[in-house]
Amino acid sequence: MNYTVDVVAILKPLFGAYKVPMKPATETSLNLFKARAAERKVPGDVATQLANFYSIVDGVPCLDSLDIHRCDDLSLFAWWDQQELWLGQRDFYTLRWSSGKKRFCIGDAGNVSFSESNEYPTFAEALRHMVKLYD
Repeated sequence: MNYTVDVVAILKPLFGAYKVPMKPATETSLNLFKARAAERKVPGDVATQLANFYSIVDGVPCLDSLDIHRCDDLSLFAWWDQQELWLGQRDFYTLRWSSGKKRFCIGDAGNVSFSESNEYPTFAEALRHMVKLYD
């Protein structure tokens, strides 16, 4: 899948500012993520987008308050009983994939998304929004 957003270009300045290398997930971690996603019947296109991201960088380790869970972190599936993937957060903003909306959404603990303008068809677009929140 080709991203409309270049994930490396978006994240490289953030990782560079903190002198943290961008490391892809290991094959073992990616396979574990894929198995967990398949077991829960996460839609294939969503799992593929996330696996593609994790093959570039295995999450964001709380840089400038942006924290994207690693692919082997069970926290990703903590809200699956509500048909949502908890992908990460930045301060009180929450990034998730919502089955009900069929979108990657930015909201908070009480709102799946703040509005339709905070709902994205791709993970990369939602990630770009999270990175640029304070610009």
